[in-house]
Amino acid sequence: MDESRLTLEDLGRRGLKLYQLRDGFRFGTDTVLLSWFTSSFLKEGRAYRLLELGANCGAASLLAFGRRPDVHIDALEIDEEACEVLLKNIELNGIEESIKAYNGDVRALPDNIRRQQYDLVLMNPPFFRIGTGPMSDETRQGKLKGRFEKNGSLEDFISAGASRLIPSSGLMTVVMAASRADEVLLLMDRYGVKPGYIMSVHPFVDSKAEVVLICGRKTATDPKLEILPPLILNEMEDGKSRTSSRLLDIYDKEQTDCFI
Repeated sequence: MDESRLTLEDLGRRGLKLYQLRDGFRFGTDTVLLSWFTSSFLKEGRAYRLLELGANCGAASLLAFGRRPDVHIDALEIDEEACEVLLKNIELNGIEESIKAYNGDVRALPDNIRRQQYDLVLMNPPFFRIGTGPMSDETRQGKLKGRFEKNGSLEDFISAGASRLIPSSGLMTVVMAASRADEVLLLMDRYGVKPGYIMSVHPFVDSKAEVVLICGRKTATDPKLEILPPLILNEMEDGKSRTSSRLLDIYDKEQTDCFI
């Protein structure tokens, strides 16, 4: 791939760097929060096998590896160009033994993934159905195409992830638009993943939640549901908005949060 089409970012963890397509989907706060939330269910020093569905260029997988370097991650992405960048990021960081890239569809998982069971499946599924949600020049250019259910619905993602979890112990973590939180909970339960933890994410302390982070377990029992303290992204100081100290800690500090 022509590197003039790429940008290079420093992820700020363990020297990891990330290529992204200039005109493609760009990772943002949702990706950072997903990797942090996921890592908060992984005990330090234990080897886990993870599957990321809809990995794009691999930002969430790399960030999760940066927080928990003992993990092994299989990362699945349907878009051929994005998967090429994902492969390039794995090679760039010399982590071929820890992260494997697969070009494939959540609706027809590659054989290597179907033969595996995973300790945890993480995903940032499309936030919007086709014909709903914000449309913009960026959408038409492809930068936001991963936000729409063009290559699989929310149900496709959750059912595929649930099928690969280790029974009785496997975890699923999802970041989703708050307006679809009820769908995530219903679909998890439909496919045998019982929601256990929910965290709402708010732009400001007095704002409605825009995003939710949800973790469920593949089990036949009904675990106690915990509503975690909300995450506030911004705070006001002297009439000006700034990134909250909590979010800065998530971006900058080593992983210390553990929800289990």
